[in-house]
Amino acid sequence: MTRILNRTNSTRDREKGFSLLEVLVVVAIIALIGAFAIPNLSSYMKISLGSAAREMSSTIKETYNASVLTGRVYRLAYDFKSNSYWVEAGSSGSLLDTKETIERDERRSRFSSKEDKPAPKSDFAPDKSITRGKTALPRGVVFEDILTEQSPDPVTEGTVYTHFFPHGISEQTVIHLKDTSEHHATLAISPVIGRTRVIDRYVRKPAPGSDEDESR
Repeated sequence: MTRILNRTNSTRDREKGFSLLEVLVVVAIIALIGAFAIPNLSSYMKISLGSAAREMSSTIKETYNASVLTGRVYRLAYDFKSNSYWVEAGSSGSLLDTKETIERDERRSRFSSKEDKPAPKSDFAPDKSITRGKTALPRGVVFEDILTEQSPDPVTEGTVYTHFFPHGISEQTVIHLKDTSEHHATLAISPVIGRTRVIDRYVRKPAPGSDEDESR
């Protein structure tokens, strides 16, 4: 009778928990899965970054072509808050806002009474022939910073624009993207022919025909 009770208690002890060996085996399996999963996740993020850069490059080319063909000024807007971009179109006489013109308009606004202040009006409106609306970057991909002719220092917040003019000239722009795995991509928009170079790392100011300048 005592022997039967001992066997019963032993069986119950085994059913209550895992042995040290079983725990070690489980831990080893989890570590093995993690070792394969983390590199695959990093590769997936890099693919998403490359896809985002190529899609944006295609949109830039379409925007350039639309400006030349229609005789209107276009601009590509990049929004840091939503990590999205879209195309806007203006008239052939649309002016390019500069830091000076924006500050001048702000000064005028401060010295005008509320009744005299006209409703703010933009010469540009969303153009859905190229982008149907805001195009969001893939999940995990964000704008790192952007340099334009209007702002040679890197911009990291707000909304930034690249303007395209009917005579075939565009505003030189350098766009930096990154993902959560710290992969980087650079898109350098040429001021002529609407060409965009895509470089798979951070390059602050790419020189024409080279991607070696000021990289990190």
